[in-house]
Amino acid sequence: MIAINISVLWQILMFLGLWLIVSKVLFRPYMVVLEQREQKTTGADDSSEHLEQHAERLRAEYQETIAKAAAAGNASKNAIVQQAREQREALLSSARAEAAGILERVRQDVQSQLAQEHELAVREADAVAQEMVSKILGRRVG
Repeated sequence: MIAINISVLWQILMFLGLWLIVSKVLFRPYMVVLEQREQKTTGADDSSEHLEQHAERLRAEYQETIAKAAAAGNASKNAIVQQAREQREALLSSARAEAAGILERVRQDVQSQLAQEHELAVREADAVAQEMVSKILGRRVG
């Protein structure tokens, strides 16, 4: 059998004493540091996950805002283009009406001048005819 003598008992007491001292001085502070490190790591993971979710929400809001702005820009552009088309049509209508008026005045002027020239040609033809008759007959007629 195993005999327990005083030296074994003394070694057990020394071991337990050293265990208590080392536990208080070394093991417990080391365990506290490990626990704090674990909390920081877990906290950092939670914080990074929260930040990623927040960033995703902001990205979605940003894209939605950009889409709304693009739609508003397109609507504004379309309204401006439509207004420009309407102004162009109004200007073209005005120009056509003005051109038609000018063309009608020019036609009337041409008709008036043509009538005047026709009268002048008739009078000159009469004068030439009377002069020819006078020269042929040798006397003045008319």
